Amino acid sequence: MSCETSNDYLMKYFDGEINDLEEVQMRQHLKTCSKCNEEFNCMTEIFAALETSGTVDPPEDFEAGVMEKVNKIEQVRRERSSGMLILLYNAATIVSIILLMVFVADLKQVSVFNAFQRIGEYFGSFSSATAAVLGVVGDIFGLIAGVAHVIVQVAFSIVKSYYYIFVTLLALLLAVQKLISVVAAQDGREGK
Repeated sequence: MSCETSNDYLMKYFDGEINDLEEVQMRQHLKTCSKCNEEFNCMTEIFAALETSGTVDPPEDFEAGVMEKVNKIEQVRRERSSGMLILLYNAATIVSIILLMVFVADLKQVSVFNAFQRIGEYFGSFSSATAAVLGVVGDIFGLIAGVAHVIVQVAFSIVKSYYYIFVTLLALLLAVQKLISVVAAQDGREGK
């Protein structure tokens, strides 16, 4: 028997797939070939060491602990994301208000700088801070009312101008929704 065949039989032996005839032939070869015999002894020691070394089992609460840490990390990530979304939403709101005020001031043909000058005049012309604050609040509410009025007018004119487009889009939306429900129902039947 060649050393190559003996190596094949060694692998079969340690895998537990060798038959009796092959094992007898392998053992005969091991008696005559010191190299293969040494390899057999080495592999026997290795497999014996592997069998005696105990496997380390994780603690009983290992999975729960890992999942708890994952959930904490996920919660921190969500809190950061929600905090950033709130900050961005507030910033967008403030920018929108400022842009609407500039837009209304332009429609009313009032300079934004003049509006700020008027605010300064309120503080300079009134003897009490209360009167200045009330004047500024009145101007702000007037400006906000103007903005709301312009927004309503613009929205109404858009809807009035593009009425047929909105009706068409609504009909398309309803058709797509119906199509999606039909496809979902069909997929449900095919899945069964």
